[in-house]
Amino acid sequence: MKKIIFILILVCLSSFVLAEESSNNQCGNGLCESFEETAGDCCEDCGSCNEITVEAGVMDIDEPEALDVDAGKIDVVKVMEVENGVKKEVVKIDNNETYEPKEEAIEVIEKKKSIFGMIIDFFKRLFGIDTETNQPQTSITSPDEDKTEISMPTIPPTEILKEAPEAEPQTNWPTFHGDTARTGYSLSKAPSTPNILWKSTISDFGGEEIDSFDTNWPIISNQKVFVAISKIFALDLKTGEKIWRFGEKTGFYARGLTIGEGKVFATVNNDDNLNSISAGFVYALEENTGKFLWKYQTEKGMSHSLPLFAENKVFVGDDSGKISALEPATGKLIWKKQLEAEEIHSSPAFDQGIIFVGTEGTARSNQLPSYLYALKASDGTELWKFKVDYISGKLNLIHSTPAILNDVVYVGSENGYFYAISANEGKLIWKKLIASGNDQLIGVSAAAALGYDKVFIGTYEGKFLALNQKDGEIAWEYNFGKANADSSPVLADNKVYFGVGEGGDGYFYCFNADNGKVLWKEKLGESSGALAEGILIVHNKLAGEELKLETPLIMAFSDEGN
Repeated sequence: MKKIIFILILVCLSSFVLAEESSNNQCGNGLCESFEETAGDCCEDCGSCNEITVEAGVMDIDEPEALDVDAGKIDVVKVMEVENGVKKEVVKIDNNETYEPKEEAIEVIEKKKSIFGMIIDFFKRLFGIDTETNQPQTSITSPDEDKTEISMPTIPPTEILKEAPEAEPQTNWPTFHGDTARTGYSLSKAPSTPNILWKSTISDFGGEEIDSFDTNWPIISNQKVFVAISKIFALDLKTGEKIWRFGEKTGFYARGLTIGEGKVFATVNNDDNLNSISAGFVYALEENTGKFLWKYQTEKGMSHSLPLFAENKVFVGDDSGKISALEPATGKLIWKKQLEAEEIHSSPAFDQGIIFVGTEGTARSNQLPSYLYALKASDGTELWKFKVDYISGKLNLIHSTPAILNDVVYVGSENGYFYAISANEGKLIWKKLIASGNDQLIGVSAAAALGYDKVFIGTYEGKFLALNQKDGEIAWEYNFGKANADSSPVLADNKVYFGVGEGGDGYFYCFNADNGKVLWKEKLGESSGALAEGILIVHNKLAGEELKLETPLIMAFSDEGN
């Protein structure tokens, strides 16, 4: 008797299932082709739909009552969509437009599924019907037990895409200031305390091989750290273990490094004294082994400008005022351009097919102005040039490396001004006097870090500032006193790292990027770091003050450190 009653219940409920399926199929494939303002209005072909099951598309739900959710007539799926690289929640209803839903509406719609719909879903699952596709569920037969079936349940989209996945940690810092646009910004996690993961001492580098301690901008690629300390070294990112070294017996003073196509490209001068350099070279080495591949001699030495790999070319600026583009496989010259300059100390930056680089004209006269140039990366064609202000008695030079973000180029001048310039047209957006540039003080000569709607920049007069990207107004500043504070900052994980040099306290600082609060500091001097995989690499620029074999030369900080 019980079996008969149970069968009758199943028959009755099955008829409800069929009725539900029938009502859902009034508009083609179970979807209402057009949706007006209320749940009761369907497409002209359907007439008035009593039940609407919606599986795709987007609808404005600023007025959730219009969906008649209390009547249980709408079954809405929450998904994630990507717009300009940003993931956001939307409610899928109609394929025409996309709207951001209100949180309250999402909650109401998701919770107000009809009881009738839940009964149907229950019996679909009971009979092995996929609730999403209305097809039998896939099953897998175990090789050990042929009669055992493992059901593969369907996961609704609301569970799959409930939260946006976390961004992958940035695994490389392949050039000075992190990327080709020289933003100084990394997606990596960043150390919140000065935990030391490892350190390499002067002894670890061979002692006598180190001729220069004060110039080094580390880079990171494929789990390796590369440093130029006269010779070129490759170290393991996680342990600091030396992998390879390269150098020549005489006349070899490596300065800047960049990575591309499995090669390390290095700028090398024939003298460590910047005033005595008579020749400069670009070297190419195999990234994994340090094997020599080729070298190219520039017109003059490269006393300050650092190399860049972008758009399948190696770009270098030298002290003759020329910028050159080299073929990475062979070192063959692709193009070379003489700029209106006595020399180039700025390092080239790249964005959207354009090379940006600053020049140095005559130091204290207006005979030859200084410019920020925009050149086509493909052939060196000049697109525009921007002339910096001439202020009598000051160094009106661009030593600073430009940084580019959102079609704006940010660059400082040694006259004390900091500029925001349109990357497409070379027109001034705003400028801010952030240093005096008086006497022997050099104003602004470092690269800025860009992120969190701010520009982070230090001056040669002991200040570190966070400027608003929009208008250059000061968000916060930190004063070190009369100090050389022109290292190039590292920005990540809402922290900004910056080193203070000559005349200051000699600390390498970690600041809160929002408010300038000091989170930690270590005595490492005016260092420009590199960051990847949560590991911050910093060169100890004070090592030369205490020449002992146990003096740390390279430090690696990580929240996972010892």
